[in-house]
Parts: sequence; structure tokens; C-alpha cells
Amino acid sequence: MASARSLLLLGGALRPTGAHCMEQAEERGLDVTLADTRENLSKVPELVERAAHTVELPYADVEATVAWAVRQKEAGREFLGVYGTRETAAESVAAVAEVLGLPGNGRAAVRCIQDKFACRAALAERGFRQPPVARCSSEEEIRAFLAAHPPGPWIVKPPTGRGSAGVSLVRDEGDLEAALVHLARARRELREELVGQGMDLAAGEPAEAALAEDVLVEGFQTGEEFSAEGVFVDGVPRLLAVTAKVTTGAPHFIELGHAMPADLPPGAQADVASTLERALPALGLSWGVFHVEFWLERDGGIVLGEVHVRPGGDYIHVMAQHITDTQLHGAVFDQFLGKPVDVSGWGARRAAAIRFLTPPAGTVTAVDGWAEVAASPRLLAGKLTLEEGSETAPLKSSYDRSSFVCVTGPTLQEAVDTAERLAAAVRIEVTPAAAAADDPGGCF
Repeated sequence: MASARSLLLLGGALRPTGAHCMEQAEERGLDVTLADTRENLSKVPELVERAAHTVELPYADVEATVAWAVRQKEAGREFLGVYGTRETAAESVAAVAEVLGLPGNGRAAVRCIQDKFACRAALAERGFRQPPVARCSSEEEIRAFLAAHPPGPWIVKPPTGRGSAGVSLVRDEGDLEAALVHLARARRELREELVGQGMDLAAGEPAEAALAEDVLVEGFQTGEEFSAEGVFVDGVPRLLAVTAKVTTGAPHFIELGHAMPADLPPGAQADVASTLERALPALGLSWGVFHVEFWLERDGGIVLGEVHVRPGGDYIHVMAQHITDTQLHGAVFDQFLGKPVDVSGWGARRAAAIRFLTPPAGTVTAVDGWAEVAASPRLLAGKLTLEEGSETAPLKSSYDRSSFVCVTGPTLQEAVDTAERLAAAVRIEVTPAAAAADDPGGCF
């Protein structure tokens, strides 16, 4: 039976985040009720064994999750708090917090930020700098937007989602068809991913939203892209670290690596912190961990992008905790317990970087050099999933990356140099795949 010191962890059956949450909860004397789908739970037996209680639950189905939570309340089971680190759990976390009267963000606010158009509109209405944007339900509407906002370029992407899936740069109308084909393919692959997690797409609202047929079109941001990592403390968003990005560039901007603390111009970090302290509460957010993408323009202006109330993926959360000696999840758990969180000592003490291995599409014939990676004293984390006979997919989104090296260093440049050296040390030979016909169907 859950207790007054029980933490409900929704969608927490994943590595390494679920383990980190459990460790930081246990340090505070909390027991964890791990709720996730049967498929996800089966992949992490060590977390199932570690949890005080385990529940098979379609966590991304908000109404089903709320109904389960209400039944727990009616049975006299209490939770100190509800927490989640997956994007697909964010609305369920908010909804359960509301119905159980626990600390959290409002469900309406979370729904707003998960809808990229609604989030941009809300920021613009509150005076924050945003690009022109439209949510289009036909190719004709997209072409009308392009004509109304010359000269381009523009970005075409899904109105919800993550991992650069379905994102394309459109320089002129001639690029539009390929962009819509790319987006349709991303929707198909997202459907397959959700089904693989054991989700019933006919039942869950998040799945329905993620697979919506509309298309988001917006002006292209020319500034340098970063992300901000932090925690709400007493309702105020406190910046912990800023992350620099390396991407493939146009047309799909798939992230190949990250590094922190980012080397920002003088005064820029304070401006970022100030912008977040105004913008996130204006969106109705006040609780948990946040990961916010933004662009720093040449004139020093800050343009906020996607807003998330969860830790950054791609091991960003691991790096942020490592370089600052701060527990992201623990800072939230302390507030569940009513304990003060001292942010005065927050700041980078060292640096970290991650680089992904992205061999060409085909069949792997040989892999060598991982021993050098594994032996590095600066290795924070690493994964090599490729072996002889593995099939590698074309790089279309973050989900097509598998292997990586994540390292630390005393300075940003040393961390980046080490990550790139170790990534280059892994030699992957591939027999190229034959070009395959691809018909993902129409976008609309």
C-alpha cells in the first residue's frame, strides 16, 4: 500500500533516468510506486525489483491514469507527490497532481506547452519575441503562409513531438513536397514507437495529439540554438545550466551532440535566466524540472522555442547534474517534503559533452575502437549498440541514433575535444544500403 512518503513515478521504467529518480528518492526516505506499461516494465527488471510498488498502467492515457489515481485515493492510498521524466507522461503527471491535490503544474498549462503553436501564440501574446507561425490543415494553407511571410526560409514540422522528428527547412515552395513527405514518415514512425511501448493509440489523448494531421509552419530562426536546464524552486524557474548544440544543419537539424556549460557572450546567461523567470510563470508553469530550447540572435535578443516540464534528453540531464553537483530530481523531491532548496551554490564546476555515432545507412560489417572509449577516465556514459550484422537506418531524426560517448572535462573545450576524439576512435564499417522505395502516404 502506498504511504504518505510514497512517490508516484509515471512512465519511469527507463534507463538511466528512472534509476536516478529512484536513487534520489531513496536518499530522502521516499518509497517509489513505479507505474508504466507492461512492455516498458519488462525492459528494466532491476527497476521493477527496486521499486516499493509496481503498477502496469498506460501512463500516456491521461483519463485512464487519472481514473486509476482516483481509485487509489478512494482506497485510502496516499502519495506525497507525482513525478515523471517522459514527454508522454507530462500531461498525466499534471492531471494526477490536480485530482489528488498534489503540487504540480496545471493540466491546461502543460497541454499548452505541448502544442507548439499554442505555446508560441501564448508567448507572443505575453510580449515575448517569436517568429511568425501558423498551424495549417492543408497544403494550400501552407503555401498561403509562405506567400504572406516572404522571403523565407521557413520551418515545417509537426505541431507536437520531439527529437527533431518531421522537421524540415523550406527555402522555397520547391522544397515543400519533400518536407511533407518527411513529416508523414515521422508520424508513421512515431506511431510504431508508441505501439512498441504498449500504448493503445485508439484510447489515449497524447497519442492522438502526437499523430495530429495538422502541420506547423514558422519563420526560420537564424540565431544560435541552445537549451536551458533548471528546476522550479518555490515557484520560480532557476537556471542550472545552458547547453550548446551541434546539429546536422539543414534540412532536418538533427542533434549530433551537446556540451555544457555553453560559452555565451557576456551577460547572456543572466538575460536567459531573466527571460525564463518571466516567461515560464506567464505560461502558468511553476513546478518541477524544465528544459527550454532558445535561440540567441545576433542582436542579443532571446527567442524561446519548445518548452518542456521534464529533464532534457540525450543525457543532458546526466551532464547537468554532473557539472553542477546538483540533483535535478532531488530538488523537486525536497520540495515535496517541504524542505528548502538552496540555489545560491548552483553553478558549473566542470564541463561535459556528448557526441553520437552516426554511421551511414546499411549493414555493419565491422566495429572496432570501443575499448579506447571504455578505458577513458573521462567517460561519464557510453553505449555501443552496433555489431557485425546490425542494420543502420538513414539519419532522419534523433531516434535514428543509437550509440554515443558522453564525457567530462575541466573545461568546455577539453570536454568537447575528448568527446570528438573518442567518437572518432570508434571505427564502424558499413556496406551501404540499396535505395529503398518510400511511400509514407500523404501528409494531410
